[in-house]
Amino acid sequence: MAIDQLVGSCMLAVAASVFTYYTLWVFVLPFVDSESFLQLFFLPRDYAIKIPILLLLVGGLGVGSFIGNVMIKKAQKEKLKKSKKTE
Repeated sequence: MAIDQLVGSCMLAVAASVFTYYTLWVFVLPFVDSESFLQLFFLPRDYAIKIPILLLLVGGLGVGSFIGNVMIKKAQKEKLKKSKKTE
């Protein structure tokens, strides 16, 4: 198995486990008795909203920063090209 297949398989396993955990946390846990031992494996329910919002904000910030960085570098290259043509 090549390294890229191994990394892809690991990423798929992590994504599947996070999806399963979150689904159980949000859709099943409200119907489980609050005294049950299963409640110990999950965070309080208000984090079910806060964590995805935080991840979306951080992801959006990362994408926006990347796009801004690319635009700045492209503008600098074009400026350098124009200055070389005028010489």
